[in-house]
Amino acid sequence: MGRQRPGLAAGAVLVWLLVGYRRWVRPWMYRWGAGPDECVAALPGDDLVTPDAPRTTRAITIGAPPEHVWPWLAQIGEDRGGFYSYDLLERMVGADIHNADVIHPEWQRLRTGDRVWLARRYGERGSQLVAEVAPGAHLVLVSDDDYDRQARGLPAWGAWSFHLRPHRGGTRLLVRGSGGLVGHAGFDVAHFIMEQKMMRGIRRRAERLWRESSGEPRCGAPESLPAATATP
Repeated sequence: MGRQRPGLAAGAVLVWLLVGYRRWVRPWMYRWGAGPDECVAALPGDDLVTPDAPRTTRAITIGAPPEHVWPWLAQIGEDRGGFYSYDLLERMVGADIHNADVIHPEWQRLRTGDRVWLARRYGERGSQLVAEVAPGAHLVLVSDDDYDRQARGLPAWGAWSFHLRPHRGGTRLLVRGSGGLVGHAGFDVAHFIMEQKMMRGIRRRAERLWRESSGEPRCGAPESLPAATATP
């Protein structure tokens, strides 16, 4: 019996870790910074994926108007402005990312069907295609296979979308992940770490440029949220 106790204790700890992850950590990651209304809001791109697909909705307040946030979104991509996240970690997994700190006019035109590279070394698997784009409002990305499925009228397996909403003189940036690998713990944790840093990176760049061109940010606190929500 004595030899079994360490194993039982380790098993109990593992169970509690799993319970804690599912009950507290995962829900917090899935709706980081987002209010209840934002989590259930119908957003462009939702209709591309089956309604029962798992999804994340994350949000952050940016002290700059949407038209000053959009240029940073428009130029994302490995061969363009990067993703404003942990570029060292991205390079460790094979992505040649170099995050831009200025807006590049030559990277501002995005059209449906354009390719956004995540990591070119992996070929098409390391990229997404623009499924929907409305400059200044939203950007929806899907895989090559899902782009073909969409063209045939079939639901996509997953989608990654970015949405800008005017908010108190500034912007709410909402990022939604639907289907795909959402729901797999390893992906969920890694993607959360990178995505929240990306959102903070966009906020920092947009607010800095807005301050330089027009004065102070027009929102309250950098992480201010709609009423009845907690800051991330």
